[in-house]
Amino acid sequence: MSASTVDWFPIPGKEDLNLPLSQGAAYGDLVIMTQVPQQEDGTMNFGSAEEQARQTLNNFKTELEKIGSGLDRVLSITIYLTDLADFPAVTKVWGEFYTGRGPGRTTVGVNDLTPSGLRVEMTAFAVRGA
Repeated sequence: MSASTVDWFPIPGKEDLNLPLSQGAAYGDLVIMTQVPQQEDGTMNFGSAEEQARQTLNNFKTELEKIGSGLDRVLSITIYLTDLADFPAVTKVWGEFYTGRGPGRTTVGVNDLTPSGLRVEMTAFAVRGA
């Protein structure tokens, strides 16, 4: 890894599809990553907002640890919700992953997410390395 090189992180299970997008990238020790409630088998979790938030945060945990980071190294997360009435449920799940001091957080209401049926998507800024 060089500070002048961007490291791209492919979407798990989609590495061979040559998609013109990735789940995130790093420049030096700064990581920007987006997660949706994709399950290990590649299908989406279209359950409740609580279930989708839990899946999404678990995905962050898994994918950040693969690249030498972790939930404890997240600086800020932006949460996109298709229904702001889901805010309390997502906050409840947030408390399962972060107790005490956690990262900065912004929640934004949006009209729709892709694929249709998603209620939650998140983008995180984190650091990796020593």
